[in-house]
Amino acid sequence: MTIPEWPAKPVPPEEERLLPEWAMLWRGLVLAWLAVVLLVGGLRLVRAAWLLLPVALPLIAGAALAAWAAAIHLTGGEKFDDHELV
Repeated sequence: MTIPEWPAKPVPPEEERLLPEWAMLWRGLVLAWLAVVLLVGGLRLVRAAWLLLPVALPLIAGAALAAWAAAIHLTGGEKFDDHELV
């Protein structure tokens, strides 16, 4: 068994793309749509009655999380610099 070199050689950079892969693109668009729906629903609940604020807050929080996930998907996903030997 041979011991690999240390430190490991960096992974070559991936090609840059204007749009992410199809799977990431449609998931990002669906998550963006979900974020808008949740935000609009939460705001309508608050406008209807302030007593519905405890119901609206989880919807608004879900909208923020869905928008965050949509941004990650639409920008091509998270990239890690892990090497196969790490």
